[in-house]
Amino acid sequence: MSDPDTWHIDTEASYFHFCSNETVNGFEFTQENFPWHKIPEDVAVVADMSSNIGSRPINWEKIDVVYAGAQKNMGPTGVTIVIAKKSLLNKQASDTPVMMDWTQFENSPGTYYNTPPVWCIYVMGLN
Repeated sequence: MSDPDTWHIDTEASYFHFCSNETVNGFEFTQENFPWHKIPEDVAVVADMSSNIGSRPINWEKIDVVYAGAQKNMGPTGVTIVIAKKSLLNKQASDTPVMMDWTQFENSPGTYYNTPPVWCIYVMGLN
């Protein structure tokens, strides 16, 4: 990983994305060692937590969106977890594909664009 002191983060960026845990070399960001001071105040923070979701509390005062493949810690293959602050919903660009609209089920109840992996979702819910 590059030294956070060398990071140049655009203050006009829509979001800052990071992977909280890199399993190949064993590096992990925690709430304590992450360089929060480098992130501009109005930039949303998005975290890929596929490798460590469920292993510690998430500081929702600092992180706006978390996504993770469930297959490592939360459930079987086939489920992706997305947790987003309500303040970010319905703010997508007008050309965002409907499959990427986090509120698609809210906006079209009973209408699905694919068949959800029901068993995988159920098992993850048990966890």
